[in-house]
Amino acid sequence: MEGQKQVVIYLMADDHIEVEVQPLTMGDLCEIVGTDRKVADFVKQMPVTGLQTQETGRSVLSVLMLVEAITVQVQKQFAGIQCQCVLLGAEQLIVEWGGKKTALWWVTILKTACVSLIILAGSAFTIMTYDQDVDVAGVFGRIYQLFVGHVPTQPGILEAAYAFGVAAGILLFFNPFVSAAKRKAPSPVEIEMEKYESDIRDTIVKIDNRLNKR
Repeated sequence: MEGQKQVVIYLMADDHIEVEVQPLTMGDLCEIVGTDRKVADFVKQMPVTGLQTQETGRSVLSVLMLVEAITVQVQKQFAGIQCQCVLLGAEQLIVEWGGKKTALWWVTILKTACVSLIILAGSAFTIMTYDQDVDVAGVFGRIYQLFVGHVPTQPGILEAAYAFGVAAGILLFFNPFVSAAKRKAPSPVEIEMEKYESDIRDTIVKIDNRLNKR
């Protein structure tokens, strides 16, 4: 509109946010910058309306609702300014109420030990069944017969090299001894966990959209 100053507000929102502060402001949900710093600071301090606060659980919030509220409030607060919002992040936010809960140290150790034992037992069983399926012992026996002339009754160098190679290969592949900050690329476990968390977020949003349409 002629005579009005055009201000652009950029909203960068993650698709999953953990909050503890109530009531929420726009700055709690999005990273906000703008062509006018005064307007952008006002937008950051705007309270979030239309979102029912709760102690625990989660809520799904459409960023379009935030855009509408920002546009209306900026035009009321600043005469002669026309606000335009640009979305650079997610279009729907999952708000996790209560933030991260820190478990007791002994509970964390107990969970880690249980998971480690389950993984160890499952991995050992998987390797043993694979060895039986492909007859690794028979292959080693034929190699011994070919190069040594007889099959030893006790485990030999082939079995030791095989055991060491399996362990070394797993450790090098998953690379658990180097911190994420020092690695050039994320580990396979981190990639799969990110895919899993992304699928969870997408499913939560789809379920919420389906329920709201009923």
